[in-house]
Amino acid sequence: MAKPGGREWDEAIWAAGAAGDRPDWADVMWYGVDADGRVGMFTSGGPGPIPRAVFLDLDAYNALGQHLRGLPVVGRPELLIRYKRTAVWQRAAERGLFAFNYEYDRGRPAGYRLVARPVAPVSLAELPEWVRRQLSEACLCGESFTTVAERVADLSGVRCGLVA
Repeated sequence: MAKPGGREWDEAIWAAGAAGDRPDWADVMWYGVDADGRVGMFTSGGPGPIPRAVFLDLDAYNALGQHLRGLPVVGRPELLIRYKRTAVWQRAAERGLFAFNYEYDRGRPAGYRLVARPVAPVSLAELPEWVRRQLSEACLCGESFTTVAERVADLSGVRCGLVA
């Protein structure tokens, strides 16, 4: 198997996901939008389900991630879950993204939990057309990121289906 972080590693992850196999050996970072047009960053922790649309095009996914990671800092986020290392979720929320992590072994129901909440959420309408189009493919219809702090995010409304 390829080494984590390289192109071959990413290609192996995308090949598995495109075939409908959850890449549970990799912590996949993916992006989605809620029913209100707010943007979220998710880390799968390995076993977390991922929208099928994420695996359509690796290069488009990389461009989306680069664009979202390059958004300007809009403020210090509210940290809701304390892990030993929280930098990845804090950086996302500093840029207006709701930041989630998949938890499955903390004595609570498994699912994506909100780790960091932005003070000024970025709206889908503020982003370039190509970003809006790509994020809309992974829409969590029926979910609102602003109300998810005390529960797991509901992925049942993802139209493209899940690799789970």
